[in-house]
Amino acid sequence: MNTKKYEINEPVPILGGLYVLNPDGDIKSQHKRNYGRMITSRIDRAGYYTVRLSKAGKTKTYFLHRLLAQAFIPNPFNKRYVNHKNGDKLDISIDNLEWSTHSENIQHAFSTGLCRAPEFNSKKVIDICTGKEYSSIVEAANECGMPYSTCKNILRGIRQNKTCLRLAC
Repeated sequence: MNTKKYEINEPVPILGGLYVLNPDGDIKSQHKRNYGRMITSRIDRAGYYTVRLSKAGKTKTYFLHRLLAQAFIPNPFNKRYVNHKNGDKLDISIDNLEWSTHSENIQHAFSTGLCRAPEFNSKKVIDICTGKEYSSIVEAANECGMPYSTCKNILRGIRQNKTCLRLAC
């Protein structure tokens, strides 16, 4: 991985020298035909800024936050993911970006509340035949001697329910 920090308006090798990127996320074309033209960014369905860049007649879509990290943030441990420190996907300032592992990225998402554990797993389950109440699907599955996935599918209605288990309301 590249660990060099680039200067403002210095051609960045990851863009094949055909584009110039500055720390604000502005990209200018260095192609002869469109020299100096600003490249517009879009917001994709997942909520990230993307840009479409072309090289040798082939166009590819890039995440802008990833391009910024590759150009301006050293990555001495060769981490593969770029994390938004404040959790805002649209905040692409250099100070808000950091390299992370997949595990670090997931942990950050849970610790900041960007992701929550599925509530389905923590719902109470009642065995309506015996009246016994379980605090979770995992506990109900273990007590009934069945795999968690089977118990979950029964409660979701995906699998035929031959038991007396029901989700508590």
